[in-house]
Amino acid sequence: MVKHDYWAMPETKSVLRLTVWLIVILWAALLTVMVLVPVTRLWLVVIGLGSTLASSWVVLRWAVKFSQRFDLALRQLDLTKTGASDYAIDRNDEGLFSDLNNRLYQYARQMQAERTAVKRDRDQLSVAITDIAHQLRTPLAANNNLLEMMTAANWEVTRQELLAQHTRQAELVEQLILLAKVDTHTLSQTRQDVSVAALGKEALKPLLRMVADKQLTIDWQVSPDLMLHVNPALVKEALVNVLKNAVEHTAFGGQIQIIGIADPIRVRLKIINTGSPIAEADMPHLFERFFRGQYATANNVGIGLAIAAGITRENDGRLSAENTAEGVRFTFEFFR
Repeated sequence: MVKHDYWAMPETKSVLRLTVWLIVILWAALLTVMVLVPVTRLWLVVIGLGSTLASSWVVLRWAVKFSQRFDLALRQLDLTKTGASDYAIDRNDEGLFSDLNNRLYQYARQMQAERTAVKRDRDQLSVAITDIAHQLRTPLAANNNLLEMMTAANWEVTRQELLAQHTRQAELVEQLILLAKVDTHTLSQTRQDVSVAALGKEALKPLLRMVADKQLTIDWQVSPDLMLHVNPALVKEALVNVLKNAVEHTAFGGQIQIIGIADPIRVRLKIINTGSPIAEADMPHLFERFFRGQYATANNVGIGLAIAAGITRENDGRLSAENTAEGVRFTFEFFR
């Protein structure tokens, strides 16, 4: 920290000049009285010396206290550069410098929190880039293998496989972009009132073929009057991811229940599927990015539930999962 010559500062010089002028005026008044009343000279000299010493002591004490408080403020600023913070409670005397110290401490803590957030985002970005590269490497390698094995005889079959791989890559890229927005809190904040029933039915549409292939039964228990104030496009994406997970893990001929419940503080949407429960070891990591559980399907890259949980949080809600006697229950909770 840079040392300062407080005696050379304009503020200190002004106080010193004022003190000197007051002492000069005091001695001028005393000398005038001495001339007019000679018998009081000794007492007046004592009074003058005492006043001079007292004034000098007060100014010196003020200057020392000023320098200490100023050094404390500078120390707070210096600590901000390193991400540390220090609050001297013994200096809190409710004066002007105490208020400055409090504000600098708050500023230091705020800067520390922002520095931590920036580091966290940078670390998440680094991990995300690594994960994205890893997830794209597999389908690209598969495409290269298909191209190498392509012949006139298997051209049509290879073409269909390449188109399927291309579709999967495009979907994966969209999911990865959405995951990056979830991680960096840059999802759209546009919200509107929307029917939960309409939102759920829209989310089911892309999954109807899978539902039909597995001959699943959908037990729909959502009132048309049940409303949410959310971002419809994003919440629909979250519902698609959870419903897709439910469809994939429901046995052939099984059932999926979709139940909407409202109370004064929240709206809940439960998605319950019959089938194998989630392994207890997997439960704490279920909503972590790129986590694949024991019963994950071959094409599962482990980002769907992480995206769903992130979108739900950004819309003032939460997503939870628990095992039931018949299968698994996912619960969306959106607070009013």
